Amino acid sequence: MNANSTNSGTTTADTLPSPGDAAQLRHVLGHVPTSVTIVTALSRGLPIGVTVGSFSSVSLDPPLVNFFIDRSSTTWPRLNESSTFTVNVLGMDHAHLCRSFSRRGADRFEGVDWQPSPSGNPVLSEAIAALDCSRYKVDIIGDHIQVVGRVESMQLQNAGLPLVFYRGDFLRLGCGPESSRQAGEA
Repeated sequence: MNANSTNSGTTTADTLPSPGDAAQLRHVLGHVPTSVTIVTALSRGLPIGVTVGSFSSVSLDPPLVNFFIDRSSTTWPRLNESSTFTVNVLGMDHAHLCRSFSRRGADRFEGVDWQPSPSGNPVLSEAIAALDCSRYKVDIIGDHIQVVGRVESMQLQNAGLPLVFYRGDFLRLGCGPESSRQAGEA
């Protein structure tokens, strides 16, 4: 089959918008589910944090993870002051934390229970997992900053299902990995 045709035989090359169409690109990429995390650190002795929807594993050896943050983020300059950070992985019942840490100009830690990580960064009590990282590399890529961290310590706080962002909203997962495996075995 020709790369410019669909199963119906019609061509799509002339109907697809340019990748430079930011709204259309956002719409199409919205169909890719993403995890939701909160990256935290200490800045001038105070806890800071920001919601990140672009976290991923990079390497097992060395243990590296990354996230992207918008270059216009007002939290980034303060986060960048710290050589360490903690990635807090949110569970599916933590949309309220995602929203709280996305707000501009608010005390994002108001009413949020946390403990210090081994490097002193906030580990949110409600997070399902936390990865404490030292900064490994920072690059400007397009309109975002890529931050790569070396995992120095980690903890699984509970084995709940993750919070997933999909098509502009939170996706409610219907089953966990165990039920999926069992359904596939049947």
